Amino acid sequence: MDKRRFRNRNNKRKKERKFNWPLVVKIAILLCIVFLATFFSILNMGNSNIINNVYINGVSVSSLTTEEARNKLEPIIAEQLEKEISIKFEDYEASILPAEIDFSYDLATALEEAYSIGRTGNILTNNFRILLSLFKKTEIDAPITYNSDMLDNIVDNMSVEIPNLVVEPTYYINNTELILTKGSAGNTLDKEETKQLIISSIDEKKETITLPVKSVEPETIDMQKIHDEIYSEPENASVTKEPYSISVEKKGVDFAISIEEAQNLLNTSESNEISIPLVYTDAEITVADLGEDIFGTMISTSNTKYDSTNTNRATNLEIAASKINGVVLEPGEVFSFNKVVGERTAKSGFKEAIIYADGELDYGLGGGICQISSNLYYTVLLANLEIVERKNHSMTVNYQPIGTDATVSYGSVDFKFKNSRSYPIKIVATVNSGLVTISIYGVKEENEPTVDIIVEKTQEEDFEIVYEKTSSIPEGTEVIKQTGKKGYKCSTYRILYQGGKQISKTLLSTDTYKPQKQIVQINK
Repeated sequence: MDKRRFRNRNNKRKKERKFNWPLVVKIAILLCIVFLATFFSILNMGNSNIINNVYINGVSVSSLTTEEARNKLEPIIAEQLEKEISIKFEDYEASILPAEIDFSYDLATALEEAYSIGRTGNILTNNFRILLSLFKKTEIDAPITYNSDMLDNIVDNMSVEIPNLVVEPTYYINNTELILTKGSAGNTLDKEETKQLIISSIDEKKETITLPVKSVEPETIDMQKIHDEIYSEPENASVTKEPYSISVEKKGVDFAISIEEAQNLLNTSESNEISIPLVYTDAEITVADLGEDIFGTMISTSNTKYDSTNTNRATNLEIAASKINGVVLEPGEVFSFNKVVGERTAKSGFKEAIIYADGELDYGLGGGICQISSNLYYTVLLANLEIVERKNHSMTVNYQPIGTDATVSYGSVDFKFKNSRSYPIKIVATVNSGLVTISIYGVKEENEPTVDIIVEKTQEEDFEIVYEKTSSIPEGTEVIKQTGKKGYKCSTYRILYQGGKQISKTLLSTDTYKPQKQIVQINK
């Protein structure tokens, strides 16, 4: 028994004398950390440079001052932002420069972040970051900025330029009929994804974008909704003095048949266009009855010239002008060119005249009426009214300066504006003796500003000359079949003045006009 106790005591003493290695390791690590912290504190004392292994937008700024880093980055980024992004979908091609959307990098924020590495924590965390930089790269992405309105405008233009666009159902009122077109399947552009692709492509230095386009069916026609949109009770004209306010009379309008009959007409018709008869109810009191000259002030006016000897084109201008002439818009009411003028058909009296098609001149029904929409657009700008929808032509036109035109195409491209004034306005349009004149009349408001429209060209592109061999002209001669036009990119601004002083400058649009190739016929 005594021997056993002796052995137990002896084993216990041996265990007590055993070395505590884990504790020693912990102490050694702690001493190393303290030593390294002290070493790096001494080493970086007074260092005003960015630490090692730091990159901004993929460019090394290691061991540079913030000023040196800025001087290194700026020319690299400037070169990047001068490169065009090519945009494609099937036969459609376009391009965009980062400058067209005011794209830029916030280098100040990125440099501040780079400089702060190893400087913003306590002595241990700072020196740990410095030590870590010897083995691990730190990537910093400079924040980006861009003008979302300019990007929206560019993408909106693309959305109506892609081939085989879906045609949505539309309707317009033509005297006592509502003309409804069913539309057709086609392509539509995912605008939000396109915007993201453009921004990411610029940031990631990609050179080409394939547009996210999908094939869709037109929207289903809701006859009840259409009825509710056009239905109205007659409203009498009225005027009040204090405060001064005018309300123009409105006729009541309704389907002359039931909604069910209209729906059945739509379902059974094989034609893409159907007519629904309308019935009108006159107001009891009209503006004329009020004895007030409420449209006595011309708010704005503009005119363009046309060739009166081109009878087909002149006829189209006269029809379109007659449709918009006399239209009255209440405050807040939106004008749609396509709804007011209607579809350009032979039945409506429109003639074949020159239009633009795939970069060349061609013939189409209603050719020339874009002169009316463009003339109206410029008049609306001068009246300081709100633009709801507008697109420029694919190439320059000879009747309106670049940046101030508005193209229209029934079923796809419309021109819309809102009466954003306090009182009703009236459109007066005439086509006579080679001159299109469009004016807007109404009541002059208090503190009415003076309006000026300016256009700044940002890019110019020469046209291509294409030769066509033909035997229809004398041998050894050349004839210009189509005159070339330069392409442009421009920005259009509306400037308001009050008492001779500028009070605002608003970007209206950024437009791109493709060159029109010059076609030369030769017989050599």
